[in-house]
Amino acid sequence: MKGLVAWLGTPVGRFVRDLVEGAIAGAVAAVVALQLDVATPKVILAAAVTGAVAAAIAVARRALVNAVSPATPGQP
Repeated sequence: MKGLVAWLGTPVGRFVRDLVEGAIAGAVAAVVALQLDVATPKVILAAAVTGAVAAAIAVARRALVNAVSPATPGQP
């Protein structure tokens, strides 16, 4: 488990984690659309795009934060 946590701290691990979080956001949006009975293919596609945009924003935010205040070696 410690190995996985350490890997998630690497740049690639953070990128993968952000993509997974974005996919989860898209899935939640799709479930909400289904519950509202407006789940057409366009709505499901919009939910997937929303998840991808959320992931891209998370990656960009993390890159900006690291550029402004890079983590010291002791920080996770």
